[in-house]
Amino acid sequence: MNGAKIRKQGARELVNKKIGDYDRMNVVFFDVDGVLNSEKFLCDKQGEFINPKNVANLKMIVDATQAKLVMTSDWRKQVIDKDVSKAHVRELIGRLADAGLEVYGATPSGDELRNKYGSYTRACAVKEYVTANSVEGYVILDDMDMDWETHGLDSHWINTENVLVGLTEADARNAVSIING
Repeated sequence: MNGAKIRKQGARELVNKKIGDYDRMNVVFFDVDGVLNSEKFLCDKQGEFINPKNVANLKMIVDATQAKLVMTSDWRKQVIDKDVSKAHVRELIGRLADAGLEVYGATPSGDELRNKYGSYTRACAVKEYVTANSVEGYVILDDMDMDWETHGLDSHWINTENVLVGLTEADARNAVSIING
């Protein structure tokens, strides 16, 4: 088949898809500490930073919603820059890759948002990302209240505050429900 036929056939496939297939972006905003690990895991597994069970729960969300992974964690710059000189970054990137996942993006830093909002919280960063990227379905996975309610994001937040586990399977099912509406 020549290139023109392939392009024409590809264009026909695009026309046959619903417009809505392209304008909806689902996102899982996630912290690392307290979500992909827990205090118990860190104590029990000296030298390991990421719990594979929690990554599997994250994958369950992504598979069910086709969501993009966007980091809110303090780790985000190192992960986005793929700074593998740090063991914890290497492990996170590796565990996500082993599960067939990768980080799509990160929320903006505090310096970018202080002028706009007068202060910086993760809630400001998530709100900015949702607005700037036309995000429709999303969930926020965090073990701490980062002022979500003040910014109208509390209905999207799952509190993974669980020193024993972090992101549970029940949390993952709840996340799918929030994203899918």
